[in-house]
Amino acid sequence: TGDRLTAWTYPQDPSLPSLPAVSYPEAAGVVLAKFGIEASGATLTMESYRPGKRAVLRVDTGGTQHFAKVVQPALAATIHDLHVALHAAGLPVPRSLGYSEAGLLLLERMPGDPALEHVAGIADDPRFLQALEQLVARLASVRVGVAARESLARRADWYAARMAETSPVLAPRAAEIVARVRTLYASTAVPTPVTVHGDLHLGQLLVDAREPWRITGLIDIDTAGLGDPADDAAALAAHVVVTAFESASAGARADAEALRGLAATLRSRWTDGGRTAAIAAIHLVGHALAVAGRGDDHLPVAARLLDEADLALATTLHPQR
Repeated sequence: TGDRLTAWTYPQDPSLPSLPAVSYPEAAGVVLAKFGIEASGATLTMESYRPGKRAVLRVDTGGTQHFAKVVQPALAATIHDLHVALHAAGLPVPRSLGYSEAGLLLLERMPGDPALEHVAGIADDPRFLQALEQLVARLASVRVGVAARESLARRADWYAARMAETSPVLAPRAAEIVARVRTLYASTAVPTPVTVHGDLHLGQLLVDAREPWRITGLIDIDTAGLGDPADDAAALAAHVVVTAFESASAGARADAEALRGLAATLRSRWTDGGRTAAIAAIHLVGHALAVAGRGDDHLPVAARLLDEADLALATTLHPQR
């Protein structure tokens, strides 16, 4: 095709130079000792890896756990400072034990289970939504000196163009949704920036195992900074919708139904004149694009995600009470 590709042998990721240093127990022990952690005999588990972006490894040593987060070197100090500022303000974020300018942070383990493991218990519990609103408000009250990740609404045209390349069948619908988003988003008032997570969804929340409506942790704050609160609300709602589809596909019907109910509840709380709805619709177009890229067999699901984008936009015309 003429495209230029770069390949490397894991863990020699050129954008994450610290990755080799924590990819093997022997090497990790040496690195963690510099943070004051005795890590002889450590076991390592890769929790997530996005090539060129970041990696998170769980380090188990003598009954304790830490997380080594590998990021691009230019981001390490900023992410560490975010952890320090939010932790000092009383937010339930992991404490950073330090960082390396080569792009490595060492984070303490947070208590609790991933919220995704308790969706049936939290989806229709008003105490969970109240706890989430309180967490968002506390986060907004903290002043930081960096900007959050750019809103997806500003990339709406890019998603439409990519859909035209990926799935010509769905492209007209995606383009029509994007056009409506562009108009709606431009018609809403730009809010005063506050501190937001930047990528809020159920996977970023930890909850109490016995009382899952209690939120015990907020993780992956790399994208946090000053931004639009509608971005977090929209990302959360869209992720709930997508997770409902994934749960149904996996045969977890109870979870899927609970998540659909939670998505409806979240839509009913949008009161910003359509700004959150517009951003949520773009998130859903983005998810539809990703699904369509898996092949023609996945186009029905991609089309249903575009239906959900339509539903999000319709909320601005017929708000639920």
